[in-house]
Amino acid sequence: MYIQVSVSARKKKSRIRIILLISVILAVLTFAARKLAVSRPDITEKYYSRGIFPVTSAIQTGIANLFPFSLYEIFILLIVLFFVYMLFRLVRSIYLKNFVKEAVRFVTLVLFAASLGWFLFNFLWNLNNFRVPLKDRLGLQVNKYSVSELSATYKALVLRANEIRSGLQLTNENTSGREMVRTVLNTAWKGYKPLSDIYPFFRSKRVKVKGLLFSRIQTISGYAGVYSFLTGEPNINIEPPLVTLPHTACHEIAHQMGITFEDEANYIGFLACKNHADPLFQYSGYLSAITYVGNELYRQSPDLYEQISSLLSDEIKSDQRNIRDFWDAHQREKITKIADDINEYYLKSNNQPDGLQSYGKFADLLIADFLEDEEI
Repeated sequence: MYIQVSVSARKKKSRIRIILLISVILAVLTFAARKLAVSRPDITEKYYSRGIFPVTSAIQTGIANLFPFSLYEIFILLIVLFFVYMLFRLVRSIYLKNFVKEAVRFVTLVLFAASLGWFLFNFLWNLNNFRVPLKDRLGLQVNKYSVSELSATYKALVLRANEIRSGLQLTNENTSGREMVRTVLNTAWKGYKPLSDIYPFFRSKRVKVKGLLFSRIQTISGYAGVYSFLTGEPNINIEPPLVTLPHTACHEIAHQMGITFEDEANYIGFLACKNHADPLFQYSGYLSAITYVGNELYRQSPDLYEQISSLLSDEIKSDQRNIRDFWDAHQREKITKIADDINEYYLKSNNQPDGLQSYGKFADLLIADFLEDEEI
């Protein structure tokens, strides 16, 4: 009996050592890959972003497309339940007088989960943070711009948004139904087909954007979407006004294509909306663009902002008011602050030093786009 117990104990210790060794190997591999990626964006672009990532992403997307619901939410739920179970075992071990053994097991699994998660996070998606910047891949000249250039871009966006909005028949009946939301989720990828004809590194294969079952959690946090590196799924909050959903969906698809920077995803999402056959997508892209560029113009010249904003149609002003009222009514300030702090830390830790402000740099790309030929 003693020999059997001793052998069993040695096997458990050996298993723990193996798990810890694997954890260390995964952590070292991830650290080395990040170091190389940071120092050589060209290598990252060639071998990871255009080599490894498209393959792993295509496999993930192919699997995720088989399901009508978000696998991301299922994974999150399972992970939470697993750690609740492990904590339960840890607490129970106090009464069973085997706390030390259970604590070692718990810590080992936490370390393994952390190293595996970090490894998967980087090799399935995050190394794209260190690739060649989008502006260089597109040939955009992003320079310091004047207020007149900023205002000219804003005016061009406003006039185009007015034109598209005038052709849309949006009523309470056709903007609140599940069918309209489903159409946005299932057709967002089509906006990337024209882009893939111009830029081969954009894929136009079918991607199902998933509407989050627990959208309310995102709503009270103040967020509109999330990309899941584990499942390769673009997920969006389906509660905000319909006119915002197409650009959010295209933004998350941009992440799925390896565009990790928030300003770049906003810009590529805008281009996908602009080139989409559905006027609702076109309008959503321009509505988002006038918001970001307008905010920047207001910061630099409030009077000029007010002057050009007076050109906005009544329908657009109504849409903007509805969007504002929605977020004012549902956001929870303390929860939003926590979510923002987490996102700020994540962005700054992953080669986006401007943190949350990086979303607003979308305006820089739009202005550079406009200044190329004074069209947008």
